[in-house]
Amino acid sequence: MSVELISKLREMTGAGIKDCNNALKEANNDIEQAVKILREKGIASAVKRADRSAKQGTVVARISADKKTGVLVELNCETDFVAKTDNFKKLANDIAVHVEKSSSQDNILEQKYDAAQTVKDLITNAIATIGENIVLKRAVKFTSTGVISSYIHGEFGTLGVLVNFECSDEVAKSEKFQTLTKEIAMQIAAVSPSYVKRDQVPQEELAKEKEIYVKQLQEEGKPANIIEKIVVGKLDKYYSQVCLLEQPYMRDTTGKQKVQEIINQAGAGISVKEFARFKIGE
Repeated sequence: MSVELISKLREMTGAGIKDCNNALKEANNDIEQAVKILREKGIASAVKRADRSAKQGTVVARISADKKTGVLVELNCETDFVAKTDNFKKLANDIAVHVEKSSSQDNILEQKYDAAQTVKDLITNAIATIGENIVLKRAVKFTSTGVISSYIHGEFGTLGVLVNFECSDEVAKSEKFQTLTKEIAMQIAAVSPSYVKRDQVPQEELAKEKEIYVKQLQEEGKPANIIEKIVVGKLDKYYSQVCLLEQPYMRDTTGKQKVQEIINQAGAGISVKEFARFKIGE
């Protein structure tokens, strides 16, 4: 069977390698007939669905048994109904398993899922079966010297969080630390920080914020020396909104305790290295 012919049929229909191969055999290498066969089987219809908006879906997380590897995957579809089906959830989990095993996070769709198909083929075949456009929106994999933690909100996973903690093996065994990992993941889910700490905020972003504050204060008629002091305070408030460690801890009703303080209370040498937050529709 010609590799070029199979590739051409895949481009025309979006069907997987195996399906294209079988269709070409059945059609005696007549590519137009092979397209017809695939359409009749509902496989080529995936292409027609590819331009449909996929704004529903699910977020799934996988953590290895030793908690040293974690994966977060967002898979989108067209309707809430499909997002809740077992077939769709299985597809999301199958992709998460692949990402966990993969040595690279680059070009996930083009990676070999198994001997017969790529991850893209897997999704394309699922589109034909499920009947909706399906999009792998994003995926992330963390490896840790400490512990990976996750949080999935709701029964159907409309929001998911993955957190990489650095800590000693001794601290990781403590009940305080295990409670902390859940609390921090929920904090990220609820309050949606953009960064772990302030030195991660891009200078361009800070410059834009500062420019806005200066213009506001100038319009209020504040003198230059006062403006500078006020801007410092406003930037501190900005950091407390976008940086996880500086956010007020959500369970502290006084609003005085910062997340960093809660981490310090859980044990020595604990730090948050990185996190990911995926929410359907964002």
